[in-house]
Amino acid sequence: MPMYRYCCPVCGNEFSVMHSMNDKPVVKCDKCGNTAKKSISSVGISFKGSGYYITDSKTTSKHST
Repeated sequence: MPMYRYCCPVCGNEFSVMHSMNDKPVVKCDKCGNTAKKSISSVGISFKGSGYYITDSKTTSKHST
């Protein structure tokens, strides 16, 4: 199950909740008890393998037309 990040619009508390993608939960803030909203956070990405650098992705070839 994925973890979702929530933020309370009243007190600003941020926390994570794990639930199914198909659920439509009503998540309450731990601190003040108000309804929290889903928040979008940055995700770390790691590129491995060849083809991710400028020296790996371009080839120099001359085509005769």
